[in-house]
Amino acid sequence: MRDHGIRHIVGTVLHTPENATVVNELKERAREAGFKAGYNECLSHVNPFYQSKFTDERSGFHGVDTEGLYAATVNAYNNLSISAIEDIEKCLEAEDYVDRLRLLYEPPVEEETASGSKEDAGTSGTKED
Repeated sequence: MRDHGIRHIVGTVLHTPENATVVNELKERAREAGFKAGYNECLSHVNPFYQSKFTDERSGFHGVDTEGLYAATVNAYNNLSISAIEDIEKCLEAEDYVDRLRLLYEPPVEEETASGSKEDAGTSGTKED
């Protein structure tokens, strides 16, 4: 468990669908907020050189509160409930927490057949008739 268990547990948590969905949304909202901030920064540099003022009306982010959406997504990430973490917490509450964690996260042991070779789980890509 010490050699591979922690890495496997962390990998399981990082690759949960709940985490992946919110992290992807967080990246998208941060990108949009950055684009809008960059566009507005550019306008602030360009406008002093021209008599007519440029605005963000033609921008796809005109009237969109990208900062608010980003803050809401960060809040959603901070309040995210990941089922794998809840399973770990349940295991840690028990006296035999190491055994329970092993049951959850250790890979299954491959069984050997009578001939001494490891059992093929039918993953060769061919179907036997």
